Amino acid sequence: MLVVGLAPIYLQIGRTLGTGTWTLAFAYGITVLPYASRSIQASIDAADLRTLSEAARSLGASWPTVVLKVLAPNLRQGLLAASLISIAVVLGEFTIASLLNRQVFQTAMVVVQKQDPFAPAIFTLLALAFVFVLLLLIGRVARGTRKARS
Repeated sequence: MLVVGLAPIYLQIGRTLGTGTWTLAFAYGITVLPYASRSIQASIDAADLRTLSEAARSLGASWPTVVLKVLAPNLRQGLLAASLISIAVVLGEFTIASLLNRQVFQTAMVVVQKQDPFAPAIFTLLALAFVFVLLLLIGRVARGTRKARS
C-alpha cells in the first residue's frame, strides 16, 4: 500500500530531479524512516541526553564535541539498531523497485530466473551469507570493546 501512495510522489520527484539512484534511495529512506525512528527514539528515551549535554556544555565542551563524544556513544545502540532495520527493509524491498521499474538486485534476480533457474538461487544464497556476515559485524560493533569491570 505504501508504494501506491509513494508512486505519484516519486513521479513528481523524477520529473524535477530525474530518476537516478538517489531518488530511489530517497524512496527507500521514506520507507525505512518509521522503523528507524522507533529504535532511535527508544535509545533517546533510555538516556538522559538533556542532563548529559548540559553537563558537557557547563564543562566547556563545544556543540560538536557534545554531539560526537557525549551524545553519540549513548545513542550508539539505537543508531546501530536503526541501521540493522534499514538494511533488512531495503534488502527485502521488492515492490518499490518493481513498480517503479527500477533494476536492483531483487528485480534482476527475477529477470535472470527466466533464463537460468539455478543462478538466482546461488546469488541469493551468496547475498544472504554476505548480509549475515554484515549483520554480525554490525552487532559486534554495537557491543563495542567494553572491558569487564571487577
